[in-house]
Amino acid sequence: MGLQHSIFITHDKGLKRHWVQALGAPRVCEMPEQNPISLLTAQAGVVWVDLSTPKLPSWDSDPWLAILQRKDLWVVAASSNPSDDEGIAALDAGCVAYCHAFSDATTLRRVQQVVRAGNVWIGKTLMTRLLKNTAKLGTAAPDKPHSWQSDLTTREIEVAKLAANGASNLTIAANCQITERTVKAHLSAVFEKLQVKDRLQLALRVHGIQ
Repeated sequence: MGLQHSIFITHDKGLKRHWVQALGAPRVCEMPEQNPISLLTAQAGVVWVDLSTPKLPSWDSDPWLAILQRKDLWVVAASSNPSDDEGIAALDAGCVAYCHAFSDATTLRRVQQVVRAGNVWIGKTLMTRLLKNTAKLGTAAPDKPHSWQSDLTTREIEVAKLAANGASNLTIAANCQITERTVKAHLSAVFEKLQVKDRLQLALRVHGIQ
């Protein structure tokens, strides 16, 4: 799928060239100097934001608040020097993805597919941190009936608990003495039965937070 409904916000010519090569020509890529996001009021689609763009408003500014509440704009925050704290701030503000600005073409296209499907993209290290924080919240929360387990097999419950605590597929496979392919199959079944989309939603269910 092309990028005909996307907008690039960057003054970095090298990054713009990288995005165009990976994703195709955007609808808009020339940003006003004084207010880089001002043109978004008349646009719709996936917005790729280079967080190094000069004079980019803070996430809690009125212009961003209005944009991030819209249903026809999906903001991808892209950083040349990513950090978990920066990613959490972007996602907390309402961005649908946080990634390295110079990710390879395959990853950039995958991010775009995920957000267009209505999901959120989070990098592996940030996801691991969020899962661990969720596990801590669950430990501190009052005990709740384990209703999420009722439709799962014993193995699916074991895999779900490990995934909800931040274990990778490789780690789960080693702990359960099964293959990574089998782990993926179990997780797919768990996601379907619990009607969750990703590991973060799974963690919230397992730890009784949602």
